[in-house]
Amino acid sequence: MKTNRLFSGVGLIVVAGIVLVSTVVFDRLFTNARIDLTENNLYTLSDGSRNVVAGLERPVDLFFFFSKTATKDALAWRNYAKQVRELLEEFELASEGNVRLHVIDPEPFSEEEDQAAEYGLEAVNLAAGADPVYFGMAVISGDGDAQSKEVVPFFQPDRQELLEYDIARMMYQASRVKKPKVGLISNLEINGGFDMMRRAPKEPWFVMKQLGQLFDISELRDDVQEIDADIDLLVVVHPKDLPLTTLFAIDQFVLRGGRLLVFVDPFSERDPMGAQQPGANVSSTLPKLFDAWGVVFDTTHFIGDYQLALQVSSGQGQAPFKHLAILQLTDANHGEKDITTGQLESLNFSSSGYLSPAEGATTTFKPLLLSSKYAMPLNVEKIATGKDPKDLAKGFDPTDEQYVLAARISGTVKSAFPGGVPIDEGDDRDDAENDATSENTKNKEYLTESTNDIQVMIVADSDLLTDRLWVRVQAYFGQSIAQPFADNGSFFVNSVDALSGSSDLISIRSRGRFIRPFTVVQEMRHQAETAFREKEEQLQQQLVAAEQKLVALQNQRDDSGNMLTLSPEQEAELIKFQDQKLAIRKQLREVQHQLNQDIDNLDIWLKVINIALVPALLTLFAIGIAMYRRRARSA
Repeated sequence: MKTNRLFSGVGLIVVAGIVLVSTVVFDRLFTNARIDLTENNLYTLSDGSRNVVAGLERPVDLFFFFSKTATKDALAWRNYAKQVRELLEEFELASEGNVRLHVIDPEPFSEEEDQAAEYGLEAVNLAAGADPVYFGMAVISGDGDAQSKEVVPFFQPDRQELLEYDIARMMYQASRVKKPKVGLISNLEINGGFDMMRRAPKEPWFVMKQLGQLFDISELRDDVQEIDADIDLLVVVHPKDLPLTTLFAIDQFVLRGGRLLVFVDPFSERDPMGAQQPGANVSSTLPKLFDAWGVVFDTTHFIGDYQLALQVSSGQGQAPFKHLAILQLTDANHGEKDITTGQLESLNFSSSGYLSPAEGATTTFKPLLLSSKYAMPLNVEKIATGKDPKDLAKGFDPTDEQYVLAARISGTVKSAFPGGVPIDEGDDRDDAENDATSENTKNKEYLTESTNDIQVMIVADSDLLTDRLWVRVQAYFGQSIAQPFADNGSFFVNSVDALSGSSDLISIRSRGRFIRPFTVVQEMRHQAETAFREKEEQLQQQLVAAEQKLVALQNQRDDSGNMLTLSPEQEAELIKFQDQKLAIRKQLREVQHQLNQDIDNLDIWLKVINIALVPALLTLFAIGIAMYRRRARSA
């Protein structure tokens, strides 16, 4: 008996030793081995990220600061920091020496805390009276004047889905020797101009002020015949009647791998011709290029949307109304997941057109922003100067179809100009000059198809970039203070940021969420809100019908009557309308109450299952095993 006990004890020690030695050996032999069993591969880098870190122009240092000591009671933050650190370790491992990670715990009054403050990180108090917490990162590349730095002041949980992209982008930008260069072609004074009446310069639109802080902007003429190879991204805003030679230059730029961001418009509110000549054509498009890229854009129609229409006021003392041409898009109107729209809450569009893939197109058409199903195309004549926007609701009949307001185009394409450099019709040059141009065309080399997949993003509205749709700019002690009320500026900067990076950076997928949403409750809430919205729309329609009936009755009155006295028919109609209004509002309250009641019932059942039922089942299971063992011993 003693020998068995001794042997049992020695055996346990031997087994423990074998486990320890094998763990050390396997850890040494398989240091780089990884198995990611999470549903969305949260800890696995995409191929785009691996290509980015492997191809950095120069090595980068990642200084990851996290106050581990100060967050000993903040478990959620510690878990999030652990996930960020493990992702950074994956980047370091995949970089083959291009990335060096430094993990730092900046304790209070330490040199590490001074270093964090020097890099521009923010110290946040997670609880009253507690030590400030650092949770950020600085990406450093180069030395001296050539040093480049990108900083995350504090990692925000709402950026979890874009964490991989954010880190890869920072490393990519920090490793670059110079700022990305953005070329701009526009028929609008988006980058400022000169006011002849006031004899003073015009301020650039605020989106351009934002862009100038991050990129090197080169403004190009709208008759440019060649786009320099050092331009990383070409932004074209409201390309109205561009010469064929300019279209050819854009065509060749895209074919050789240049990225393009285009804002076209069926009705540009800032087109100078619209103010000078009412009724003039204020639309813009790139027809020959769109045909080559497999994109259809109709310049004669804009999208009206009853569900997304903003409430506007037509004047003092008048009731606000839904302007069907001014739309507010939310995250429910996002198409496929994309880094340009991932974190945007609201976008304001005005008289936006719509895009669609051409039949038989060989390119990939990826919708980014969509209308609701309560939308339909309206003729631009309905919104021309002098027209009453209230009339847009007359005859409005939604098609139950969602229309694409912004899309990304990719794939291999052929040139829109297979014959080479075109000669614009109506060119005022003489025949000798045209003959010389034709001769040069024959000798000039040009591409007939794309060298790789093109990267083009098209937005069917240029007005969204105007200040009035997304930001209030006020002068304060000589400085312009911006107060955004929509995310139009962020959408523009995100788009430029994504397209000006490498193709690998563009391809990086959004990360899955680390926190699982309660999808059942979300679906219940969505269904109830849908029913609530339908009831609300019915109320609005009945309000309009009742008001029209009252107006009709008023017009039928005897002119000799007292205008302040209601006729019996009007009184009956008014009482009927008020009763309907109260009844429908009661139904709205019942729908909302039912929503809350269903969610509360589900919450109660979940508590019962987790607190009572599961422990009870485990207890019964344990009792059953004990009874089975006792009977087995008895037998």
